Amino acid sequence: MARVLVVGGAGYVGSSACAWLIDHGHRVWVLDDLSTGHRSFLMGDGFTLARAGDKKAVKKLLENQTFDCVMHFGAFCLVEESVKNPAKYFENNVEQTRALIETLLENGVSKFIFSSTCAVFGDPGDQPIDESLAKNPINPYGETKLKVEQMLADFARDRRLQAIALRYFNACGTESKLRVGELHNPETHLIPNVLQAALENKPVSVFGNDYPTPDGTCVRDYIHVSDLAQAHEAAMSRLLNLQDANQGHFEAFNLGTEKGFSVLEILDACEKAVGKPIQHLYRPRRPGDPPRLVASSKLARSELGFTCPESTIEKVVGSAWAWKKKLAAPKKAVFLDRDGTINEDPGYLNNPDQLKLLPGVGEALAAFKSAGYLLIVVSNQSGVGRGLIEADELPRIHKRLDEMLSRWGVQIDDYELCLHKPDEGCACRKPSPKLILDAAKKWNIDLSKSYMIGDKATDMAAGRAAGVRVALVRTGDGRGFENLMKSTGAVGADVADFTADLLPPIADWILNQENAGS
Repeated sequence: MARVLVVGGAGYVGSSACAWLIDHGHRVWVLDDLSTGHRSFLMGDGFTLARAGDKKAVKKLLENQTFDCVMHFGAFCLVEESVKNPAKYFENNVEQTRALIETLLENGVSKFIFSSTCAVFGDPGDQPIDESLAKNPINPYGETKLKVEQMLADFARDRRLQAIALRYFNACGTESKLRVGELHNPETHLIPNVLQAALENKPVSVFGNDYPTPDGTCVRDYIHVSDLAQAHEAAMSRLLNLQDANQGHFEAFNLGTEKGFSVLEILDACEKAVGKPIQHLYRPRRPGDPPRLVASSKLARSELGFTCPESTIEKVVGSAWAWKKKLAAPKKAVFLDRDGTINEDPGYLNNPDQLKLLPGVGEALAAFKSAGYLLIVVSNQSGVGRGLIEADELPRIHKRLDEMLSRWGVQIDDYELCLHKPDEGCACRKPSPKLILDAAKKWNIDLSKSYMIGDKATDMAAGRAAGVRVALVRTGDGRGFENLMKSTGAVGADVADFTADLLPPIADWILNQENAGS
């Protein structure tokens, strides 16, 4: 068993690696800034909200936790965006990684596995891509990955870093338990876009049909994400078993199936998986797309024992389709106000240390999760617009909330926040239902099976306008609101569908409603 820090562990490949490592007996801690990752993908022993190169945050983590190895998946990876904004890519992919490695080495952590890419080779033509080929990236994304590989070699030579770079070809598919999967915004990968088109009965775009390939469309090497995860475990084992722990070490391996599939062949496989034709439209080529990229993984097979049993096109597309159907299935949610409902309301909460859970909250939220409800906070945070709260404090507050709720095995799935001042006339501030409706669209939530819990009049109004049932908790402003309503002659359901002093009775009411089928 190894203790592994997974940087970028809330993203697609990183979270899939976490799932694999946990299933194979390793201990995992995730560091991610959630800029492109998903809070709902987090798993393992703990989570640190920070950028990879946040030296202060990483140092603090290493003072409190020990790790045998670090796996780094945290990078921006959109080729077209990298062409438009190369500086963004160099800062995030190169400089953040440099700062991360420096902090690791300063704190005695020397085993490092880097998520690289076949894009370091550029356009090598029709030949299988092995490690000996010249590295000539044709876009800034590939350039950033090559820069990091060169940096790793330098750190290995000069500062005894022990590192392995794993160059992926096209990561695809979904891990077997469907806990995490491909969920990008925007989605640029072929297989999920084809399957989404099938779900929506829309045509899919095929970029270029005049390439020098058998059917005129691009050919790529598609490798299942679980086979990539297994390769990371093998690379870690190789580093942990190096004979000389004080000797620098760097090597790179190409990971692919050594088989290429064209866009039209992928389209055909998706049609077989979904059981119906999928329309497609030809579009112009995208800049920077080579005609053919197919791996030679001979070295990885020899040195890492690399195999790819999950990477048949049928398994890849079948697992991706199962994930798509899971995402598309209607879900139920409990929407919650935060201050005064989950935690005590100190006015403007701008410091994680101020956070205090209200009685019974952990037990109630655990009951909701056990019953299959998403937990989504919908909150007016006007203190940001007024300059009373720093916007970057909100993620830290929410991280602290997750830490406190972890005792009950609970974390909040999502946050929908209004950051405007009350007098700005925005569309999202409660009592508007927009925050709830936006979350419902994002998560495919069946509002008829969902609930809003809060302590304020605006919570009740937003819930009713969104079409969910509402429950008033008498914490925070709840009792005052109830008394105000009673003074106007309102009773019972005029105030809320259910009212209680604390969250546990509301949880019992909601679960009883479900059991009764109402």
